Amino acid sequence: MTLDKFNIQILRALQENAHLTIQELSERVGLSPTPCARRVKQMEEDGIIKRYVALVDGPKIGLGLTAFIHVRLRTQSKKAVDAFEAAIRNMSEIMTCHLVTGNYDYLLMLRVESVDACRKFIRDRLIIIDSVGETETSISLEETKLTTALPLPGHH
Repeated sequence: MTLDKFNIQILRALQENAHLTIQELSERVGLSPTPCARRVKQMEEDGIIKRYVALVDGPKIGLGLTAFIHVRLRTQSKKAVDAFEAAIRNMSEIMTCHLVTGNYDYLLMLRVESVDACRKFIRDRLIIIDSVGETETSISLEETKLTTALPLPGHH
Protein backbone atom coordinates (compact mmCIF):
# COMPACT_ATOMS: atom_id res chain seq x y z
CA MET A 1 0.00 0.00 0.00
CA THR A 2 1.32 3.44 -0.90
CA LEU A 3 1.16 6.20 1.66
CA ASP A 4 -0.48 9.12 -0.11
CA LYS A 5 -1.27 12.40 1.61
CA PHE A 6 -4.59 11.12 2.99
CA ASN A 7 -3.01 7.99 4.49
CA ILE A 8 -0.29 10.12 6.08
CA GLN A 9 -2.91 12.53 7.49
CA ILE A 10 -4.90 9.56 8.84
CA LEU A 11 -1.79 8.07 10.47
CA ARG A 12 -0.79 11.43 11.93
CA ALA A 13 -4.27 11.94 13.42
CA LEU A 14 -4.44 8.40 14.83
CA GLN A 15 -0.95 8.68 16.34
CA GLU A 16 -2.18 11.78 18.11
CA ASN A 17 -5.49 10.24 19.22
CA ALA A 18 -6.38 6.66 18.33
CA HIS A 19 -9.74 7.15 20.03
CA LEU A 20 -11.09 9.25 17.13
CA THR A 21 -14.26 7.97 15.50
CA ILE A 22 -14.26 7.44 11.74
CA GLN A 23 -16.50 10.51 11.47
CA GLU A 24 -14.04 12.67 13.41
CA LEU A 25 -11.11 11.23 11.47
CA SER A 26 -12.76 11.82 8.10
CA GLU A 27 -13.48 15.47 9.03
CA ARG A 28 -9.83 16.00 10.04
CA VAL A 29 -8.38 14.59 6.84
CA GLY A 30 -11.00 15.86 4.40
CA LEU A 31 -12.42 12.53 3.22
CA SER A 32 -15.93 11.19 3.53
CA PRO A 33 -16.35 8.47 6.19
CA THR A 34 -16.58 5.45 3.88
CA PRO A 35 -13.27 5.91 2.02
CA CYS A 36 -11.63 7.01 5.27
CA ALA A 37 -12.77 3.81 7.01
CA ARG A 38 -11.62 1.76 4.00
CA ARG A 39 -8.14 3.30 4.19
CA VAL A 40 -7.87 2.66 7.94
CA LYS A 41 -8.98 -0.96 7.46
CA GLN A 42 -6.48 -1.46 4.62
CA MET A 43 -3.62 -0.01 6.71
CA GLU A 44 -4.62 -2.34 9.58
CA GLU A 45 -4.67 -5.36 7.24
CA ASP A 46 -1.30 -4.36 5.73
CA GLY A 47 0.23 -4.11 9.20
CA ILE A 48 1.00 -0.40 8.87
CA ILE A 49 -1.31 0.16 11.84
CA LYS A 50 -0.16 -2.58 14.21
CA ARG A 51 -2.56 -2.06 17.11
CA TYR A 52 -4.31 0.52 19.26
CA VAL A 53 -3.23 1.15 22.85
CA ALA A 54 -3.89 3.42 25.81
CA LEU A 55 -0.79 5.23 27.08
CA VAL A 56 -0.67 5.06 30.87
CA ASP A 57 1.19 7.68 32.94
CA GLY A 58 3.84 5.63 34.80
CA PRO A 59 4.42 7.99 37.75
CA LYS A 60 0.66 8.29 38.39
CA ILE A 61 0.46 4.53 38.95
CA GLY A 62 3.64 4.28 40.99
CA LEU A 63 6.13 3.50 38.21
CA GLY A 64 8.14 6.69 38.51
CA LEU A 65 11.63 5.43 37.68
CA THR A 66 12.97 4.87 34.18
CA ALA A 67 16.32 3.15 33.79
CA PHE A 68 18.33 2.26 30.71
CA ILE A 69 20.39 -0.88 31.04
CA HIS A 70 23.15 -1.87 28.65
CA VAL A 71 23.68 -5.62 28.60
CA ARG A 72 26.71 -7.50 27.30
CA LEU A 73 26.26 -11.22 26.84
CA ARG A 74 28.99 -13.69 27.80
CA THR A 75 28.95 -14.93 24.22
CA GLN A 76 26.99 -14.05 21.08
CA SER A 77 26.16 -17.67 20.31
CA LYS A 78 22.66 -18.37 19.02
CA LYS A 79 21.92 -20.30 22.20
CA ALA A 80 22.97 -17.38 24.44
CA VAL A 81 21.04 -14.82 22.39
CA ASP A 82 17.90 -16.97 22.28
CA ALA A 83 18.08 -17.65 26.04
CA PHE A 84 18.46 -13.95 26.85
CA GLU A 85 15.67 -12.83 24.53
CA ALA A 86 13.30 -15.53 25.80
CA ALA A 87 13.98 -14.56 29.42
CA ILE A 88 13.44 -10.82 29.00
CA ARG A 89 10.36 -11.23 26.81
CA ASN A 90 8.39 -12.27 29.91
CA MET A 91 9.59 -9.40 32.13
CA SER A 92 6.85 -6.76 32.16
CA GLU A 93 9.19 -4.16 33.68
CA ILE A 94 11.19 -4.08 30.44
CA MET A 95 9.45 -1.66 28.12
CA THR A 96 11.84 -1.95 25.17
CA CYS A 97 14.76 -4.16 24.24
CA HIS A 98 17.05 -3.32 21.35
CA LEU A 99 19.94 -5.29 19.89
CA VAL A 100 22.54 -2.53 19.46
CA THR A 101 25.94 -1.83 18.01
CA GLY A 102 28.88 -0.73 20.14
CA ASN A 103 30.36 -2.09 23.36
CA TYR A 104 27.15 -3.77 24.54
CA ASP A 105 24.77 -6.18 22.88
CA TYR A 106 21.40 -4.90 24.11
CA LEU A 107 19.82 -1.75 25.46
CA LEU A 108 16.81 -2.19 27.74
CA MET A 109 14.39 0.42 28.99
CA LEU A 110 13.01 -0.46 32.41
CA ARG A 111 10.05 1.12 34.28
CA VAL A 112 9.83 0.43 38.01
CA GLU A 113 8.82 2.10 41.28
CA SER A 114 12.18 3.18 42.64
CA VAL A 115 15.96 2.90 42.61
CA ASP A 116 15.62 0.04 45.09
CA ALA A 117 13.20 -1.77 42.75
CA CYS A 118 15.68 -1.24 39.90
CA ARG A 119 18.53 -2.68 41.97
CA LYS A 120 16.41 -5.70 42.94
CA PHE A 121 15.36 -6.26 39.33
CA ILE A 122 18.97 -6.24 38.12
CA ARG A 123 20.26 -8.39 40.99
CA ASP A 124 17.40 -10.89 41.28
CA ARG A 125 16.11 -11.17 37.74
CA LEU A 126 18.46 -9.82 35.09
CA ILE A 127 21.98 -10.90 36.03
CA ILE A 128 20.82 -14.39 36.96
CA ILE A 129 20.15 -15.06 33.25
CA ASP A 130 23.04 -17.39 32.33
CA SER A 131 23.95 -15.57 29.14
CA VAL A 132 24.25 -12.12 30.80
CA GLY A 133 27.88 -11.18 31.27
CA GLU A 134 27.87 -7.50 32.20
CA THR A 135 25.41 -4.64 32.67
CA GLU A 136 25.65 -0.88 32.93
CA THR A 137 22.66 1.12 34.17
CA SER A 138 21.70 4.76 33.70
CA ILE A 139 18.84 6.22 35.73
CA SER A 140 16.70 8.85 34.03
CA LEU A 141 16.60 12.03 36.10
CA GLU A 142 13.94 13.70 33.97
CA GLU A 143 11.95 12.78 30.90
CA THR A 144 12.28 15.76 28.58
CA LYS A 145 10.51 14.18 25.60
CA LEU A 146 8.39 11.11 25.09
CA THR A 147 6.46 10.29 21.98
CA THR A 148 5.12 7.17 20.38
CA ALA A 149 4.37 8.99 17.10
CA LEU A 150 6.66 8.15 14.19
CA PRO A 151 7.95 11.06 12.10
CA LEU A 152 5.79 10.75 9.00
CA PRO A 153 6.72 12.26 5.61
CA GLY A 154 5.95 15.98 5.36
CA HIS A 155 6.14 16.40 9.14
CA HIS A 156 8.94 18.48 10.65
